[in-house]
Amino acid sequence: MADYFNVKIEFDHQILLNLIRQTIEDGTKGYVCVIDANVLTMAQNNTSYRKVLCDALVNTCDGSSIALMASHIYKKKFEALNGPKIFSTFIESNYKHLLLGSTIQTLDRIRIKVASKGFQSNHIYTLPLPFNSIDYFDYESIAEQINKVNPDIIWVSLGAPKQEVFMSKILPYINRGVMFGIGAAFNFYIGDLNISTFSFGGLRFIWLGRLFHEPKKLIKRLIPYILIMPRLYLEERRKNNSMLNLN
Repeated sequence: MADYFNVKIEFDHQILLNLIRQTIEDGTKGYVCVIDANVLTMAQNNTSYRKVLCDALVNTCDGSSIALMASHIYKKKFEALNGPKIFSTFIESNYKHLLLGSTIQTLDRIRIKVASKGFQSNHIYTLPLPFNSIDYFDYESIAEQINKVNPDIIWVSLGAPKQEVFMSKILPYINRGVMFGIGAAFNFYIGDLNISTFSFGGLRFIWLGRLFHEPKKLIKRLIPYILIMPRLYLEERRKNNSMLNLN
């Protein structure tokens, strides 16, 4: 992974997917963060959260505007690989899955959706979590339950920044598996949220569906990102120019 906008991101989709699969096959462990506008904004002024992101096994870009800025600065074609796409790619595989923080009802709906598409669904499990702040989870106890399931992939849906910090804290206690901080991907997959197909100038407006569903929440997240974008762009461009001058 390279550093973009002060956060490590892997824009090469094949490298990202191969690393995830190899980690599973090797029986090792790690976590994957999904870098969207909200996560990127929070990381700028929170050094401990930024460290959590940079300590990940690998991170994917879940923001077409982030990819577009990087493409313009580095004169390369970068594309986002969003959380819902990653979730659908792996949940329809033969890996053993654990939905962490989900409900039995959501699990049943995901299983029905997976089966309706012709894939096996009896290898998908769930483990509800208590409603706690990040410092009050019993990580050892939760990890013990995870290890009993022995999943290949653990989907953590607690919302950012909670899910990323949760993954970093529980990582030492799990035996194996790749964790994903996946946000609303469950809801996109079962159709509670719709993925917008509208695009313009390389920008994909996937968040439009959530904007109609959760307007206050999305606006609260989007405004800080829009305000910080010019600074992010200029700082990244200066960094790239400095590197070019050194070479």
